[in-house]
Amino acid sequence: MICPKCKSELVLVNNTYKCNNNHSYDVSKSGYVNLLLSKTNSGDNNDLVKARVQFLNNGYYQELGLKINEIINSIGTNNKVLDCGCGVGYYDTFIKNQYLYLMDISKYAIIQASKINKDKEIIVASNSNIPYQDNYFDIALYIFSPIFINETKRVLNNNGIIINITPGANHLFELKELLYKDPYLNKNTIITIDNCNMETINLKYQKVIPNDDLHNLINMTPYAYKTNKEDIDNLKIDKINVTFDFLITIYKPIN
Repeated sequence: MICPKCKSELVLVNNTYKCNNNHSYDVSKSGYVNLLLSKTNSGDNNDLVKARVQFLNNGYYQELGLKINEIINSIGTNNKVLDCGCGVGYYDTFIKNQYLYLMDISKYAIIQASKINKDKEIIVASNSNIPYQDNYFDIALYIFSPIFINETKRVLNNNGIIINITPGANHLFELKELLYKDPYLNKNTIITIDNCNMETINLKYQKVIPNDDLHNLINMTPYAYKTNKEDIDNLKIDKINVTFDFLITIYKPIN
């Protein structure tokens, strides 16, 4: 790790990371380090994080977690993998045979991530200012998280691979039909990256979601603040079949 203020190396002394310019960052009781320069709480709030934990723990995104592990291990084992915007760390529990580093801008999400990823290096930080040295990682993983290309390339080695997961056209479409008068398909979210070959994999499946989990799903997505709260509270549907649709795009450098 490097200091987010002066970019010099951080060294662990007792329970504190310090740089040679006397900037210091304490390791929390749960094992994470806050390297976010902003003093205000950023990213997902505590209520959203709680809804996400409850929903994910019921296995609706298990297929995605398994697919992520399959793709990463097809690249090789013992890679240094940085999960940029790891959220509550759910998908990281599926990844085996790698060296994992978790990062998110939300302190509340990182607290949850540290509970289920005790053997990983976990930090609060922004994707726009990644506090790691140049050329350090083999793989950068983005799951519904903003990607800053130049900063990502900086921390990847010359053969470093980017995996970017975004919503497919039909992702949660049935939820939109419940909430909106004119539901719409998601726009294509695949980006191009210079000097990289690109491969896209579509993962798509459906699952039945009961009412309690449906409300958690709404509360963990942008629909929670884009939709009238009264309309959400009035959803009395017993259960609904929902489409999960993911685009997994793999970028490999052209050497």
